[in-house]
Amino acid sequence: MVSNTFKNLDNEKQTRILDTLLNEFSNHTLADAQVSRIVNESGIARGAFYKYFDDLRDAYEYLYHHALKEIHQNISTDTSKKLTPTDYVEQTKEFVKRSTDSRYYTLVKMHMLYNESFFISTFNNQLINGDEYFWATQIMIHDAIKQTMIDPQSQKMILKKLSNVLHALAKEDD
Repeated sequence: MVSNTFKNLDNEKQTRILDTLLNEFSNHTLADAQVSRIVNESGIARGAFYKYFDDLRDAYEYLYHHALKEIHQNISTDTSKKLTPTDYVEQTKEFVKRSTDSRYYTLVKMHMLYNESFFISTFNNQLINGDEYFWATQIMIHDAIKQTMIDPQSQKMILKKLSNVLHALAKEDD
């Protein structure tokens, strides 16, 4: 878990380290990432890295959650009301657009294609607690985002298929 020491750094140093993490994890899978490149590029001591983060996975998780928080900003994620299939498709479309337009695009793509297997149990545990419709929508939305990252030209078709399937599931759920 990221330390309070890191959180209490001045903004300039924190930003420099986050930019370095973004560069490392956008260009290397989590399995191939190296602390040595991070400390060299950011200009911090190796010991400081471990003072801020438990390990590479901890640094990655912190950065990825930071990126998702920024991307999800202003995308409604209110789970107190049941969302319609159209709501889900619009959220998916907005997430893809914001990811694509953000400086985190390569990180998100790298995560979806290579790194998510390191975190899949956390993702699955969150989904299992929901009802079957919610579980199915989240799995399909996640896959639609992944497919769009792989083949951006197919986004329109992928979102249309997602819409069709979610509408069919919503009818079955009634």
